[in-house]
Amino acid sequence: MPKLYRDRTLPALCPFCRKEIPPPKEMEGGQWYDFLGGFCSCGAAFAHDPTARNGGAVLLQAMLMACGGDMDEAMSLSYETDYDEGHIYKYDVATHRVEPNAFGTLYFIGLRAMTKSS
Repeated sequence: MPKLYRDRTLPALCPFCRKEIPPPKEMEGGQWYDFLGGFCSCGAAFAHDPTARNGGAVLLQAMLMACGGDMDEAMSLSYETDYDEGHIYKYDVATHRVEPNAFGTLYFIGLRAMTKSS
């Protein structure tokens, strides 16, 4: 029987390494972790905005996750000097796919180098 529809969904891929990411999950360990999130195998941290309206809060959470929960370090980072930002738009958390009718956005933070001196 012929296929009557075309699947227009795509896998969720990290914008930095282009590998498939794990599904976002509830994050523990910080008072600022209100959104689902996770880490790519390349080290990039990501957080999920289910409505695409909480961008600032979700981006802050991804930055905190990338900095191990250190708010001072996260606030001292400079865009394109200390970190890169990436996005996956139209992400559906229920199917873990990028879908044309989905509203969610994944915000990614990839640190360029350690900003703390050891």
